[in-house]
Amino acid sequence: MVLIEHGYSTVEHERRIISAAGGEFIDAGSLPLQEALRFCQEADAILCRRLGITAAMIKEFRRCKILVRYGVGTDNVDVEAATAAGIIVGHVPSYCVDEVSTHAIALLLACVRKLVVTNEKVQRGAWDVHRSDPIYRLAGRTLGLIGLGKIGGAVARKLHGWDLQMLATDPYVEPERAQAIGVELVPLETLFRNSDYISLHCPLLPETHHLVNRESLTLMRPGAILVNTARGSVVDTSALLRALDEGRFAGAGLDVFEEEPLPSTSPLRRHPAVILTDHTAWYSEESQLQLQETAAQEVVRVCTGGLPLSLANPEVLHRLGRFREWTPSEEAPWQLKRSVLRQDKPR
Repeated sequence: MVLIEHGYSTVEHERRIISAAGGEFIDAGSLPLQEALRFCQEADAILCRRLGITAAMIKEFRRCKILVRYGVGTDNVDVEAATAAGIIVGHVPSYCVDEVSTHAIALLLACVRKLVVTNEKVQRGAWDVHRSDPIYRLAGRTLGLIGLGKIGGAVARKLHGWDLQMLATDPYVEPERAQAIGVELVPLETLFRNSDYISLHCPLLPETHHLVNRESLTLMRPGAILVNTARGSVVDTSALLRALDEGRFAGAGLDVFEEEPLPSTSPLRRHPAVILTDHTAWYSEESQLQLQETAAQEVVRVCTGGLPLSLANPEVLHRLGRFREWTPSEEAPWQLKRSVLRQDKPR
């Protein structure tokens, strides 16, 4: 197994798990990319984090059975090319549910209560700073969740009892499940029109790229707040900045961006209506350990003849003749449903 790129202070967790299963573990993370890719040519499994895995790279992965991306999303991997090559694309969809849901709520509260701007004003010696900068009550407002998977659902459960009406849009969630956690499923346009606060929890897919755009932003209420802890490209940054500058809504709390790291010249860095964090919603010491261990365990499952608990391309199992063997975990129901909606049905 080759770990091609990671940025972690230690990968001894992965080494321990792979070695205990009888595998050879190669950490190529500190090598020049082309040298690291040469190790991947004969690897049975590859682990990566932020590196873009292209179709050209995948063609060179001659023996690869599974490519695991550290994290929830797989948008930096050419999943279609991997599927065509018969490579399972694994990921870890539930390692940071508590962290991301808590971070989304923290960003929302910081925006609502204007904590950052207040802190800056008080540090500069000001007092009674909201006489000309009003704050409004949270209770009685409407929160819209775009995506009601594990993280969106956790946000809803944590905010239960906060006297918020909660709406959600998610094509992969049954109304009964939403209702059980106090959320009403509505069409996307209804959510944009009726929400005071909108929090994004959807994966980055072709159909969610720039889901928040010029048209959808015009639907938002004047005092609305947008929170994004999902993926940067779900939001059209240019349209967001234009809407903020025009005062169409109150502000945004952003942890993810279309370009990362966020360029030093980005207007987002200086915008008074925006609170920024550096793609850190996923992080805690516990979640990082869980991520590293789970990724290695998925490699072991596949390389010892099994199937992963979670994969981004169930379609590949048809190609491998193993779809009927797979029992998806509750962590990743949307992949299976998406596969069925595409009519990639078991044979």
